[in-house]
Amino acid sequence: MSHSKEPSPVERELIEEFGNIYESYGLRRLQGLIVGLLLTRGEPVSLDDMVEILDRSKGPISISVRRLDDYDLVRKVEGPNNRRNYYTSHPDIFFNNFKFNMKTVRENRQLAERFLSRVDPEGDETEKTQESLEHMRVFYDLMESFFEDFSERWMEVKQKRLENGELGSGEPVVSR
Repeated sequence: MSHSKEPSPVERELIEEFGNIYESYGLRRLQGLIVGLLLTRGEPVSLDDMVEILDRSKGPISISVRRLDDYDLVRKVEGPNNRRNYYTSHPDIFFNNFKFNMKTVRENRQLAERFLSRVDPEGDETEKTQESLEHMRVFYDLMESFFEDFSERWMEVKQKRLENGELGSGEPVVSR
């Protein structure tokens, strides 16, 4: 078996809270547990170590890790044993999660626009339908503008943190 260091009580609680957060958003609890675990590790974590630490089966962990990798929340990296798959949290995990959420905002705005273009003021649709769709479009359009402003501001803050040595480069070696 591997020699993975057990999480401290605080780290264990953090890992569980990430599971709770993901579950509250309707996502898989296991994905949250994996993210929480990787955020507590300075070194890459193998799938076998995840199985041991999280006390879960390898199949579901492997599927969850692949999905998290698809969302750019985790990265496959090189580790000490080249016959195993190792992962670490993506250096931009929080921003990438934000971008994923903003994709939904963009899709909601596009949905409102698509149906607004089909609503006939003289047709069968109610005035309430048109009013609701316009309200939806304006709301999500504003959210998108906040996203753009936030994205620019975040890049500035991140750059200053890098310049001040508050962040490592966070760029693990990626093996694809």
